[in-house]
Amino acid sequence: MSFPPSVEPLPDVERVLVVVAHPDDVDFGAAGTVARWVDEGLDVAYLIVTRGDAGGFDDTPRDRMPVLREAEQRAAAKAVGVEQVDFLDGYRDGTLTPSLDLRRDITRAIRRYRPDRILTSSPIRRWDRIAGPGHPDHLAVGEATTCAIYPDARNPFAFPSCCARKGCSRGWSARSGTRAVRTPTTPST
Repeated sequence: MSFPPSVEPLPDVERVLVVVAHPDDVDFGAAGTVARWVDEGLDVAYLIVTRGDAGGFDDTPRDRMPVLREAEQRAAAKAVGVEQVDFLDGYRDGTLTPSLDLRRDITRAIRRYRPDRILTSSPIRRWDRIAGPGHPDHLAVGEATTCAIYPDARNPFAFPSCCARKGCSRGWSARSGTRAVRTPTTPST
């Protein structure tokens, strides 16, 4: 299975929101792209759904893993010029589903940050590359983010209470002409 070629990205982007499942997902998949965007003057922020509590393959005590992975993610973001890194509360590594709660929380972030571009995981399972992009958490975040982009974030009646606080407006909308742009992490075959 291969994806169609990407279209050219919109030329007047100023703000980018990266939504991923785990600390380090953006670093393995798109750190070079993010660094280029920051160098070009774009304001990039990260929204990380879990704190990676099921990650790591060493003897680090499990209760220390989320603290360690969050600190590592903040340092990695800083290395590519990203200052804003937000983590969602209440989501455990390895258990994500594209639930209404997850859609609501991502919708809240989109409405608050008001990005011109959103980078996230693909919600499409690739049977030819089951490891990595086929991780259930990546698929869940891709699906929930796609639903948050449309229709949730633009509809003020979808999750109306999620932006009750100051600085967050209901009704963000993808601009006319917005389209999915694939950022390849490996050469297409």
